[in-house]
Amino acid sequence: MEENRKRHCWECLRRCLVCDSTRPICKRCSTSGTVCPGYSDAKPARLRWLAPGRVKSRNRRLKETPSNKIENSHDEMTTRAMAELSRWTDDLVIPRFEINTETCDLVQAAEYCKDNTCIYQDLIPIHQLGPNPYIYPVSPAHFQSGATLPDHLRLVFVCMALSHRINRTRNDPQCKALAVTFYRYRGIVIRSLSEDINVEYKRTSDILLAGIISLLLADTQQGASPNWRCHLKGIERLITLRGGIRALAGSKHLESLLLCFVFVSVIGNTTSPASDLALTSSHLDELDFILEKYGGRIFTFHLCPPPLFAEIVKINHLRTLATKREPAGVGELSQEAYEILSRIHGFSPEPWADSKPSSKEDWMLIGNVYQAAVALYCISSLQSLSVLPLSHSLRSRCTTHSQSLYVLLNEALSSPKIKRFMLWPLVLLGVEAVNGGAAMRAFVEKQLPEISRHVGTYVPLMAKGVLERFWASGEMRWDACFDKPYALTTQIAIDISRILPL
Repeated sequence: MEENRKRHCWECLRRCLVCDSTRPICKRCSTSGTVCPGYSDAKPARLRWLAPGRVKSRNRRLKETPSNKIENSHDEMTTRAMAELSRWTDDLVIPRFEINTETCDLVQAAEYCKDNTCIYQDLIPIHQLGPNPYIYPVSPAHFQSGATLPDHLRLVFVCMALSHRINRTRNDPQCKALAVTFYRYRGIVIRSLSEDINVEYKRTSDILLAGIISLLLADTQQGASPNWRCHLKGIERLITLRGGIRALAGSKHLESLLLCFVFVSVIGNTTSPASDLALTSSHLDELDFILEKYGGRIFTFHLCPPPLFAEIVKINHLRTLATKREPAGVGELSQEAYEILSRIHGFSPEPWADSKPSSKEDWMLIGNVYQAAVALYCISSLQSLSVLPLSHSLRSRCTTHSQSLYVLLNEALSSPKIKRFMLWPLVLLGVEAVNGGAAMRAFVEKQLPEISRHVGTYVPLMAKGVLERFWASGEMRWDACFDKPYALTTQIAIDISRILPL
């Protein structure tokens, strides 16, 4: 019965349309005046498909120009920066495929995203926290305007929809075929980016910046590239070439791109070994400007209160400094560490929640969750580097924070409004669960797969694997948990509705 309900009629299959599966004939065919051939097992003789390979997408070949060839550079600094940006693409694996149904897949991706059971409907509860300009349904107007965008923005949208479907229905027999299609389109996206990087007027465009950030999120969502930092390097080069974040912050349409870049790179550092952090100095240098420019927005840092986000930036920078000191000099950083911890404990969620337009109880809960999580990050990560001592008082504080976070996350993860934003605090609890007992570890193990399915991303499952290896290792230190950089973000897309084609 379930199989019959979901089956597409032969005409919708031929035209690459989403069938409503109404019996005996589908409504899509009857509405359009087309004779519906039905749902029989045998393909009707009157329907014909072109043989594989007869229809091919255009403009798919990678140019012969070497990726590190930079023409018409203005000065030596720009030449070096663009050489590095071009070499960024050399780190990426580019599969070679031919696409026969690109338009069909774009239409199906758009219908999937606006379907009542899929992405947009899951995001609607977030509006109860306050108006969010980045959450809206995919409309025909969006689809039409998207048709003028290059492959790396149009087809990364298909990748996002495919990945979401895979992670929602991971045990479905179709998932393997969906994954093959995902990597096929990913290859085209990467080649499209490579081609645009080799065109001088395109390499510093908003479109290219949006394309690389979108690929970063698509790769993270599907777990497709362990070397996600290469995307950050490419984004950083583009931002530098255009005068830095301060220069770009004046463009309203780039707001979501810049915030995504900052958030992913800052949070990515928290789940990376101290010896392999990125951009911590530039984050600290730009911190006051970022908070002044964006700190008053409702959804600036994925619900993390800006004062606490600022302390995360400072902890990351302190970790970097600690790796550059001789062991005897690391203790000199302890005063700054205690000051950070004092500010974290001094943060008051209540006035912060009162500043929100609605759902103040939810914002209070969010503030308390992040306060406990950031305090745990401060103590555990800095103890791992001997910046903070392994004292009884700090150990007692960790226990208090972890127990509090355990209780708070029980409540937060039951809320459709805020559940998708709780991955990072849950991972923090998972690290501390090495000391917290079997019940705490079981809670984390159970919740991570649920977040993965709810958001439609592989990231929580990757975090689950990292934590389980850590728990089994016998290690206790923060830096023993994260053997390499991990991008533990649940954001799956950015708002490109205001990005204009070249």
